Amino acid sequence: MDDFFSGMSFKAKLAGWSMIGGAMVVPFLLMATIGRPEPMARSLVHGCYVASNAPALLIRDDAVYIIEPARRKFSYVVERSKTSYQLNVRPALALSLQPDGSYIFGEQVGVGYFWSLLPVGNKNRNRVRHPEEYGGRFEVAAIGPSIVYTRTTDPSACRIVR
Repeated sequence: MDDFFSGMSFKAKLAGWSMIGGAMVVPFLLMATIGRPEPMARSLVHGCYVASNAPALLIRDDAVYIIEPARRKFSYVVERSKTSYQLNVRPALALSLQPDGSYIFGEQVGVGYFWSLLPVGNKNRNRVRHPEEYGGRFEVAAIGPSIVYTRTTDPSACRIVR
């Protein structure tokens, strides 16, 4: 590479290498800062969610409530993942299939911390790339195939059991 800058002063060589280095580094810095997805407001996921043969879930600002006689609730955070957005829930909960065909939530070690948010309809099914694409659905880990919860407007679905 010294032949490329032969006959030039040190100052000119430094300027040349700076331009070449800048042209290589700047695109990576732009991708790292501009390519980050926007944060998602918790209010976008609030509501009542139902899934076939599984307990309904009521998501409020303070917690996620499982609509069941035990009145369990757990914390969550809406966060970005590498490719999409997800609910990060604590403790880790996954659905377990019961002998009667219904599902119940149970704590699982290493499974069930992250519930993927899904877009409207079948548009790019596994990824929500922008908060506006969230379609009121999320996928919950289950023993066996995952279960998709969908937001409902039925007021009786999330009536808290007393």
